[in-house]
Formats: sequence, C-alpha cells, structure tokens
Amino acid sequence: MFMEKGVFYFSAYYFHDDRYPVGRNYFIREADLLKIARLHAYFKFNGLELPIIPPNQLGKKIGQDGFEARIRDFRERQSRETEMFKGLFEGRSQSTSVEQSIFLNSPGCLVCGDNNFRMMSSTLSAAKGFMVGFNLCDKHMEVAKSENSLLEYLAKLFKQPPPFQFVPLETKEHFELVLSWLPKELGCKVEKANENTMTLVRPSGLKGIFRLDSPGNYAYMIFGPDGKEVARIDSANHHNVNYGPDHLHADLSKKKGPIESSFTTGSPLIDTKKILELIKLKEAEFES
Repeated sequence: MFMEKGVFYFSAYYFHDDRYPVGRNYFIREADLLKIARLHAYFKFNGLELPIIPPNQLGKKIGQDGFEARIRDFRERQSRETEMFKGLFEGRSQSTSVEQSIFLNSPGCLVCGDNNFRMMSSTLSAAKGFMVGFNLCDKHMEVAKSENSLLEYLAKLFKQPPPFQFVPLETKEHFELVLSWLPKELGCKVEKANENTMTLVRPSGLKGIFRLDSPGNYAYMIFGPDGKEVARIDSANHHNVNYGPDHLHADLSKKKGPIESSFTTGSPLIDTKKILELIKLKEAEFES
C-alpha cells in the first residue's frame, strides 16, 4: 500500500526482469477512509499483510533506479530481434494487400525457448491483409505445419478458439478463384487457361502468364507485345535474396538483370498489387 495526495493505492506489483525493463502495477485506488479500512481488513483476513510504503521509499521498493538504461537496452534488443519481421512486413505491405501485422517476439522458440529457431509468418487477407509472425524451432514448426494454418496452431497453443474456420484450398479451387477474379483486377482478357496456367492479355498487348502449381511453386511471367519475356516473379529457390525463395526479375531484357525479393505469397489474390505495379511499369517502358 502507498498513499499519494490523500488517495490510497492497494497494489500488486510485478518487478522488471531481464526481458522487460519496467514493472507492472495493478492497483485498487480509494480515497474513502471507511472503504480503505474495509479493504485493508479484507486483505489481512485473506492472509495478505500489506505494509504501507512511505512515498519517499516507493521508488526504491519498485526498483526504479536505472530504468532509463534498462529501457534503452530493451529498445535496442527489440530492434535487433524484430528487424527481420519488420523487413518482411514492409516488403509485404508494398507488394500485397497486407496493411497490418503483429509479431509475437520471443528470445527463442515461442513454445520451448530453443535458440535454434526460424521466423514463421501467416497472412490473412480479404480486402485488407493482416500478417502475424513468431519464432519456432524445427520440431514445433513441423507440428504447426500439420494444422490447417499457423493461426489455428497459435489458437491451440494458447488454448483459444480459432478466430476463423480454416479449410485447406486445393490447387484446382485456388486456380478457379484466381481465374474468376484476377482478369478484372488487372484489366485483362483471358486468352487461354489450362490445368494450372492462365494467360491474360492487357489492351496494350502485354501478356501475363500465371503458373499456379501451389503457393510454394508458382511463377508470374510478363511478356511484351513482341512476345519476349520482360519480367518474372517466381518461387524457384536458386537466388540469394534476403527474403526468399520468392523473387523478382524486374528486367529480363538484360542478361544479368537485377534480382530482388518479391515479397509475394504465391496467390495472385493477395499479390495483385505487385503484379499490377510490374505490368504498368513495363507498359510505361514500352510506351517511352
């Protein structure tokens, strides 16, 4: 207990630790003397002796000394530990419908604390996309993969009901959804569609060929009016990019053109922003 300006605080204080630089204070605030006496008696009856801490000793009691340095160190560590996820989110927000994200930061695997871990992420998208990320070791990554989605795995991990009922989308169903939706979004006509590949044509004569074998095996290929491939996004794991294997060949007219992370997901339903940006860029180049 402590008192400030005539108000008493009955506090449950959780001290800072190695991971978090400041403590947490949960309290009941009361100024009525009769209610204060009742509360004090209630806590004492239930085995909680609450000493009254003088205001000039409160800072020492809660470990206030050095909090500035602790906060500074915490921010630096958080910046290091979340750097990879921040980079992924920034890329996804520029390339896809993703607009918001949350990262469940932990010093190791979120489940067991193993220091050998990988960053996992899951994207939920409708008109606007949301991305969640966290760290898992190889063992728990395999367990997570057995679920319908990483979000369902998280829900089970924290013993919560899943936010949505996820149903795995088969390749054929995904292809049909894309075929019914993408041409309008890109301002294209369908030239042909067979198996897992569709060819769409813009009024400019630019063509987009989309091979959608799976989210981990796909390619978005852009061809100029002359029939030559001018750009491509694909999932082949043969380039050293920061966020791979998905990558962008922005200029295939050059033998050794630039190759960079595409931040795409393998579903044009989510990746439309990057696809349309690439198409318009190439159209502008042909017009100039």
